[in-house]
Amino acid sequence: MPDPPRREGEPDLDLLEYVLVSAHDVDALAPVARAVEQLVHTGSIRLLDAVVLVRVDGSARVDAGSPADHQPLSGLTAVADGGVLLSTHDVELASVTLASDEIALLVLVEDTWAGALSDAARAGGARLTAGERIARDRVLASLGRAGATDLIVRSPGSTPLIDQVAQVRQLARLVERGLLSLDRYEVQRRRVLDG
Repeated sequence: MPDPPRREGEPDLDLLEYVLVSAHDVDALAPVARAVEQLVHTGSIRLLDAVVLVRVDGSARVDAGSPADHQPLSGLTAVADGGVLLSTHDVELASVTLASDEIALLVLVEDTWAGALSDAARAGGARLTAGERIARDRVLASLGRAGATDLIVRSPGSTPLIDQVAQVRQLARLVERGLLSLDRYEVQRRRVLDG
């Protein structure tokens, strides 16, 4: 059954993606925020949601907040659309990737630049079914090898078999209870994320 036509102003659900940018301080994220604002103004993307994640130094805890809470990122609030929002689980999943004493900007965007591609697919009775931002490390690894290296790490449209958030959350609880050192937490957190 074909999708119902999109109403004016609704995001194209085939064109949504998240981007997570990590740094050691909020000032390093300021140019990223300005670039996102510029991409919104030029119509290349539509910013649907933005969350700032802060890994508290010496702790396994990650605090999530609004860009408005961080002056260098506050301009994102004015250009955010809010049409689709990240869930608590989305935020937790992104949070588990933060190393000690890191801050990150998590944005959910609609790739409006690809609207013509999405419209053409629908017009022909097709639909965009999968895609992901390919991590820089995977591309560099591929370039460094003689043969082709896989860039897609899971089958398109698949979901992880093991909930990494639940595993990292359990490790954080062990740290909070004093049963696991922060150093061991970091080792185990990396092990969970690396599969």
